[in-house]
Amino acid sequence: MSEGSEGFNKFLRILIIDDEEQMCESLKALLEKEGFSVDYSTNARDAFVLLNERSYNLLICDIRMPEMGGLTLLSKIGTKIPVIMITAHASIETARTAFKLGASDYLAKPFKFDELLVVVKQFIARKPLENPDSDSAAIFMRSKNPEHRRLMDLAEKFSAADLPILITGESGTGKEVVADYLYSLNLHSIKRSAYVKINCAAIPNELLEGELFGYEKGSFTGAVTSRKGKVEEADGGILFLDEIGEMPLLLQAKILRFVQDFQVCHIGSNKPVTIRTRIIAASNQDLDSLVDQGRFRLDLYHRLKGGHLKLLPLRERREDILDLADFFLERYCRKYQKRIESIDDGVKKIFLSYDWPGNTRELKYCIERSVVVCDEPFLSEKFLPDNIGVFAGKPPADGFRPMPEGNQSLDAGPAGNGGLATFSASIQNYRNDYMRKLIIAALVKTNGNKLEAAKLLNVSRQTLYNRIKELDIQSDYR
Repeated sequence: MSEGSEGFNKFLRILIIDDEEQMCESLKALLEKEGFSVDYSTNARDAFVLLNERSYNLLICDIRMPEMGGLTLLSKIGTKIPVIMITAHASIETARTAFKLGASDYLAKPFKFDELLVVVKQFIARKPLENPDSDSAAIFMRSKNPEHRRLMDLAEKFSAADLPILITGESGTGKEVVADYLYSLNLHSIKRSAYVKINCAAIPNELLEGELFGYEKGSFTGAVTSRKGKVEEADGGILFLDEIGEMPLLLQAKILRFVQDFQVCHIGSNKPVTIRTRIIAASNQDLDSLVDQGRFRLDLYHRLKGGHLKLLPLRERREDILDLADFFLERYCRKYQKRIESIDDGVKKIFLSYDWPGNTRELKYCIERSVVVCDEPFLSEKFLPDNIGVFAGKPPADGFRPMPEGNQSLDAGPAGNGGLATFSASIQNYRNDYMRKLIIAALVKTNGNKLEAAKLLNVSRQTLYNRIKELDIQSDYR
């Protein structure tokens, strides 16, 4: 097996269901040697519970088992996951029934492991490639960082409860990906069928209440029909409130009421509607600071914080950088049909020393851009974006070059002004210049519309305002 495929496989999870424990253990050991993550259950009922708690890319299921057979289990889970049925009692009728119920393939015992492996690789590769922007399994199910693993364990435990969840962290750490992951853990549960997302920073305050809670016909000018809100659309499922720190205080009070008693009122009505919707909220802002400033309700903060996941920036989980880079390399080589064998050792050193201010999102786009321009068997330094290539000694547009290596002290530069401070300041200046160019380009493209520019840059409106002020670019784009 190639190194690249192992990097891809280790993010994929397989569930084996067979009442013969020895069979389960043998298959688990063989598949784990191929780099897959494998769980097993000797009872189909227990497996069904497991499917409601965790996300799997493939099932390998025996047909004949006590209590609940494999075909009964298959009829309950449908075609949401590829399922390979195995049996020692093969027959045409059984195979026909299995395929009718949604089985992806069918193997008769005894079979050779190589035969099973071919089928496994055929079907398990489909799910990640169908939606190449879905990073849930790839990024968050596996990590070498103990704190990150603890957070993912917490996420799995939170997913089984009904308490609200708050996800915080810097931009690019994957807050929405974690919300998707939480939903995927309950993907096979009927109660979690609905999944509705709303970005609180992308909708003007005067329209946000109607979007969230709905309205009655004639309740305001333009309300020609009654309309359900996002909270009601997510009835029986999950509502993801991204950038909740941007929500006005009045609506925060209404969200708090809903979280407490599951009731909302449409605009123009005093009749409460009971809705069983679970809230997952996310913010890249410091909510403690917003509470101190009176911009976020303390009672809502405490209510959401009961299930709190504070994501680490990528610079604090450096042990995961190369695994993530290998995964993204595999993905984008497939997407763009490139043959790039691996990442050059020099690039790996750069990746490990770079601070990744844009976090995992920046790493992903760095790899994608590099794959697009790379025309050699190895991804080398010359294919990196300029803002990252600066760490390899590539001269960027502003002429900055990193401090030369050697015995020169980092505590004092040639003129005694502080070499480390000069180096850090140069890096910060370069990043500010790069950020300025991105923001101006977005503003030019949107004709100065800050809301549209914020959407284009995938940041909140307030974050964009803050950066424009900090970088003094109020008029540069006009």
